[in-house]
Amino acid sequence: MIKELNNISNLLDQAGVDHAIIGGLALAAHGVQRFTNDIDFIMDGEQRLLAKSCLLANGFSLLFESDEVMQFTGEIHVDIILANRPMSRSMLKDSRELPPFSIKTVGVEALIGLKIQAYCNDKKREFKDKADIAALIENSRNIDWKQVKVYADLFDQWDEITSIKEKMETP
Repeated sequence: MIKELNNISNLLDQAGVDHAIIGGLALAAHGVQRFTNDIDFIMDGEQRLLAKSCLLANGFSLLFESDEVMQFTGEIHVDIILANRPMSRSMLKDSRELPPFSIKTVGVEALIGLKIQAYCNDKKREFKDKADIAALIENSRNIDWKQVKVYADLFDQWDEITSIKEKMETP
């Protein structure tokens, strides 16, 4: 999977597409180990056609496309969230390279925000995403709770996140 991650990131870099890791691999970069069978990115929505052409030209097939996401299959499944709004563009802009990857990865606050969005949009994901949020809280230092609240408030989830946070802080 790491080989494919580096391959896809290199292809996007060569095409000039701004992107960052999200999902299970971003969890790993933040110290949370969880099985994942795909690679997830966030990328600049204005570079959508460039990314799509790049991946299609390099052996990937487009499975699904909307204004918000693109899904590809090839050696591995690839999901791309398109940063079209100021908040998601900020997530991308604020991404930094984190070990063990030499690829930009979203910050823990953005990852929590994306997990909140995911479980609010698909209730079947709720337990897994809340467990990921709890693990991020447990493994992260210096979380910007004001930023997390901004994300949580978009989905009226601040009380839920506060509850998870309190449970993780209880000895």
